[in-house]
Amino acid sequence: MTLKLTAQGGLIYLTGLFFVATLVLLMRSRKERGSDGFAARMAGGCWCAAFLAALVSVIWRGIHTGHPPMQNLFEFFLCMIAALVPLSYWNRWRHGLDTRLQDAILGCIILFPAGFVFSEEVRRLPPALQSPLFVPHVGAYVAGYVMMARAALMALPLFRSGRSLPDLAVKDRAIRQSVAVGFLLITLGLLLGSVWGKICWGHYWQWDPKEMWSLATWFVYAAYFHYRLRDGLNHPKAQAVLLWTGLVFIVLTLTWINLSRIFSGMHTYA
Repeated sequence: MTLKLTAQGGLIYLTGLFFVATLVLLMRSRKERGSDGFAARMAGGCWCAAFLAALVSVIWRGIHTGHPPMQNLFEFFLCMIAALVPLSYWNRWRHGLDTRLQDAILGCIILFPAGFVFSEEVRRLPPALQSPLFVPHVGAYVAGYVMMARAALMALPLFRSGRSLPDLAVKDRAIRQSVAVGFLLITLGLLLGSVWGKICWGHYWQWDPKEMWSLATWFVYAAYFHYRLRDGLNHPKAQAVLLWTGLVFIVLTLTWINLSRIFSGMHTYA
């Protein structure tokens, strides 16, 4: 674990500072009456500042490398962090749910490996990645994985017993829409990756470990939709288990499968 004493590292730590400040202020605002207290207003300001810092971090990385910052896990995680705040505001506008607390926690989790584990060494973009499909393929997975991670965190209340059906219906609607968008995005990423593989390697499917785990993740979320359509809200805990299983598969695909020497394959850019 190393500290990044660079401008890029400073932007990452600044983003993390604003995330932590948002967490502290949101927890303090719960003790205040109403939603217009000083702590609540300050939390809103820190949340916007976190987004600006994350956005500048992504832009700075792109300028520094000379290519879209999606080549490796360090850059992938930077993009995920920048996507959190807009998605949080979308949830508030679309469903009336304030998810800043969970999103700030998720942001801190993602920031840790970006700030202390992954190398920020600049690498030249390999010829295989110099394709018009690079940004849409990787971007679809960035946004899709963020949506799935947020859905899993939103599903935590489904594990609790004794919740009324109306309460579950409101929460479930937001979860379902988040997973639906995420599922469409990872499906798009899978299809674009297949086309890209045909162009680069001559085949749509290489049975590469990362391809296989990405497909396995897709099947977990497909199972979630199948189960939900069959049982609706009758078994919310089972739905939450499927969402968390999918999140575990995403984490394994991004980390262990990417970084372990056991799983050698065509995707060696992480």
